Amino acid sequence: MQMKTLLAAIAAAIFATTPAMATTVTNKSGTEITIGVDMGNKESVHKVPAGQSVTFKSECENGCGLTGPWAFSWMLKSGEKLETDGKPLVTVAK
Repeated sequence: MQMKTLLAAIAAAIFATTPAMATTVTNKSGTEITIGVDMGNKESVHKVPAGQSVTFKSECENGCGLTGPWAFSWMLKSGEKLETDGKPLVTVAK
């Protein structure tokens, strides 16, 4: 009985300290950009102010497609980060 309680407590601690995977878009340009988030069956549009970041937790938890000033859809997995200067080329960091 004590072993089950101990294992349950350890499992709860692991899940509680595991950070939720989120996708982040950072706008390194001097102007606001607009990005579209495509989750397959749903889409949303977001503004990213100059020099700021936007984080998507639930929208991209299974990955998503992002469109923006780079002029094509960029597919991201949960936990990836996208940085843009508002021009057609982007950098993805894990």
